[in-house]
Amino acid sequence: MEQLSLIDGAGLGEGRRLREEALADASADGWDNAVIDQALRFFAASGRRFSANDLRPLLPMVRRNAIGARFMAASRRGAIRRVDSTPSTDPGTHAHRIAVWEGTGM
Repeated sequence: MEQLSLIDGAGLGEGRRLREEALADASADGWDNAVIDQALRFFAASGRRFSANDLRPLLPMVRRNAIGARFMAASRRGAIRRVDSTPSTDPGTHAHRIAVWEGTGM
């Protein structure tokens, strides 16, 4: 009998998606979500490309893990789309690549 793994290639992607949703909904309170979403709307309407590197300095009081989750929520709503990647400027991330986004006009 073949043993099934709880985490396979497809399950891992789904697990990450569910984690992002949980972070967006549970780890950030309503104020964090509202402030991050307002900043995302501003950048999306600006007509220029942006990343979390642009938002972080403007949002020092919000939970850092909530920022990425709100980007994903905005992407799922169709408000922004991924167009590139760039190194993160957050020292804790050791310059790993993060998404660059642009507004969709929605």
